[in-house]
Amino acid sequence: MKCSLQEAPVCGVSIHYNGQAKANFVNHCIACSIGKVAFTVDGKCEEYTGEAKFCHPALSSSQCSKEYAPSCGYFNKNVYCLVPPCNVDSVNACQACTTENVIYTIKGKCAKN
Repeated sequence: MKCSLQEAPVCGVSIHYNGQAKANFVNHCIACSIGKVAFTVDGKCEEYTGEAKFCHPALSSSQCSKEYAPSCGYFNKNVYCLVPPCNVDSVNACQACTTENVIYTIKGKCAKN
């Protein structure tokens, strides 16, 4: 697979038994060409909080349990909000990730501004 070196930074996410591993790449093509990245999110990994657990793009609500483990879901840049951060409370991380435009979650309820 040939990739351009045009810069469009992404954070590549790999799934491991103990969570996610994240690494920066020049662009989506280069990240995917190494074969160990499950998916990418726009921007460098450092642009997101270290606690962020990124949502897998192929996740569907039918895969989620109803387990109560409060999570705060954070929206991607497609959602414009008047008072950032743009987030939503959910019963668990899986359920939060199935909400349209949620890109990552953090354990616990969302902080109130």
